[in-house]
Amino acid sequence: MIKKHYDQVEKLDVTDYGSTGTTIRWLITKEDGAPRFTMRRFEIEPNGQIGMHSHPQEHEIYILQGTGIVYNDKEEFNVKAHDVLFVPPDEPHGYKNTGNENFTFICVIPYLE
Repeated sequence: MIKKHYDQVEKLDVTDYGSTGTTIRWLITKEDGAPRFTMRRFEIEPNGQIGMHSHPQEHEIYILQGTGIVYNDKEEFNVKAHDVLFVPPDEPHGYKNTGNENFTFICVIPYLE
């Protein structure tokens, strides 16, 4: 078993997909012994975003704090703390912080073979 606090994990800037004001922490990874999934913590500053993108992994997301918009190429959803999302594999998606505090969420994805 491993126990750590999120602030013990390195915070990295997210710049892919035209992202702004966004950081990621890779909380649980293969280096921790997790063979199937990785857990990540994202923080998007007010007015920040992760631009639309897609990839073959599904996303399972739990919103910890703040408010935002999560969108795909057909619709958008207003989201807030304690909402949960499922993004299917290969579905284009993006995120925007619409509030005055950080928009923070946990995202779990599987490792691809």
